[in-house]
Amino acid sequence: MKIAINARLLKPVPDDGISRFTYEVVRRLLTGNSGHTFALIFDTKPDGRFDFLSGQEIYVISPASRHPVQWYTWHEWQLPRILKRSEADIFFSPDGIISLRSSIPAIPVIHDINFYHRPKDVPVLTSLYYRNFFSRFAAKARRIITVSDFCRDDISINLKIDRKIIDVAHNGVSDYFVPLGPIETGAYRKRLTNGVPFFLFVGNFSPRKNIPGLIDSYNLYRSRSGLNHKLVLTGGRLYLNHETDRLIKSSPFRDDIILTGGLKHEDLALLYSSATALVFIPWFEGFGIPAVEAMRCGTPVILSNTTSLPEIGGDSAIFVNPGDPAEVSAAMIRITSDEKLRSSLSASGLIQSRKFTWDNTAASVLRSLESAALM
Repeated sequence: MKIAINARLLKPVPDDGISRFTYEVVRRLLTGNSGHTFALIFDTKPDGRFDFLSGQEIYVISPASRHPVQWYTWHEWQLPRILKRSEADIFFSPDGIISLRSSIPAIPVIHDINFYHRPKDVPVLTSLYYRNFFSRFAAKARRIITVSDFCRDDISINLKIDRKIIDVAHNGVSDYFVPLGPIETGAYRKRLTNGVPFFLFVGNFSPRKNIPGLIDSYNLYRSRSGLNHKLVLTGGRLYLNHETDRLIKSSPFRDDIILTGGLKHEDLALLYSSATALVFIPWFEGFGIPAVEAMRCGTPVILSNTTSLPEIGGDSAIFVNPGDPAEVSAAMIRITSDEKLRSSLSASGLIQSRKFTWDNTAASVLRSLESAALM
């Protein structure tokens, strides 16, 4: 079987969940001796750091596709011609966008449909594109891949797709996420917070990540606990951050709220291992890679009790209502005051996190592609 892959988001240094999924899965598909052949379709010339692209069939459609108008032109007018030339049997799109004008069977990865539930969290034109086209992509797809059981049900119900054609390929965790020792973590805390313990958030600053709610919870924690833990916010700011900025400036503990910006993915293991706990309380999450990365580092996690996170955290997290700062702050107090609880969550989190590997993700994707070819 020949598989054409939408490689627009294949980056040598992935910078978000979808590009991480794309990189980890495509690398394994190409090097896994599956017996299939591949054609990779980019919108810019691929970076020379992709050692696994050697000998692969490569196509480049210019110009780069970076906003909804370009997405439409690239996928609906330029891509069908390249797919036909490639003579592929299947088209696999890790970012969920397929061509409605191509007759080649398509398998998109619809990571979640947060845009359906929270359309104002993304720019207006992007929101319109997602809400108009993703239901059409889902209807046209031979099969659909998503990243959690929650998303499979959500897509099936809201996009009116038969659940039987939706396959789950959970996200994974990179191998460099491991628990690190007290010497390394102590030295890191000294640099980051002058040695003061800290709670951690990792992720982009989209409104759905509920960082304002986290700041309110932190303020309550500091007021009620009498402890001096800091709050470290790590990730790209994106857009619509006015409320976050306002709350940080008005916080009586603003000097203890640290924004690191984005960090190299490899450096996050040290950050997670050095934290007292990850506090990850988004309004909506299709999977929640930071939760699993933290657990793989032996770090306790406090998670929202909504959407996919109960599925991902299992019995290895404290779950809270993301809309209740008092409940979140109470969980933070439990974490800091109960050493046995921290140890228990650390141990069980390590076990839970081992369910999620990129090898398993790629194997699930390959099964879905092969199943689609037989339909």
